[in-house]
Amino acid sequence: MVEFTTGLEVRPLIEADLAAYQRLLADPRMAAANAVPGGLAPDLLAYWFEKDRHGPFAHAVIDRRHDRFVGGILYYAHAAPAQHYDVGYFLDPLLWGRGLMPAALRASLRLVRQALTGPVTVWADCLTTNQRSQRVLTKLGFQPTAAPAHSPLLPTADDVAWFRLDLPADATAI
Repeated sequence: MVEFTTGLEVRPLIEADLAAYQRLLADPRMAAANAVPGGLAPDLLAYWFEKDRHGPFAHAVIDRRHDRFVGGILYYAHAAPAQHYDVGYFLDPLLWGRGLMPAALRASLRLVRQALTGPVTVWADCLTTNQRSQRVLTKLGFQPTAAPAHSPLLPTADDVAWFRLDLPADATAI
């Protein structure tokens, strides 16, 4: 668990987070920001949650003042090359625009860096229309780049901005 001054903490995603995870990802504002259909079925979200929870690094963002789940940061390992990860993140839309996600993502990146040795590369993508997410990534040092060879099927290549971050060897430098 990592606490930071925004009143949030980053901790492992646990089974008790399921209902809040489903509520947030079913929110139409979240669906629009991620180009996914609105009104996702709870059983599909439960399936995603279980896959996410058992991923290599699955973090919950918790509001310490109210002890509630307000977001997630999830890493998906590449088959090759080793120690390359895609990161996805989401935050309760009621908290958007407050500068919380850069702090949460930074804490999460530090946890990843502390857990791994050697070079680590983190990839992120977002819709070109999602300026907030692009600002989060650039604040943390992610660099715009071309889509990696592993990139999943997305709406269209023109709709997606890709970013890459090679983590420094020292977690405190993140």
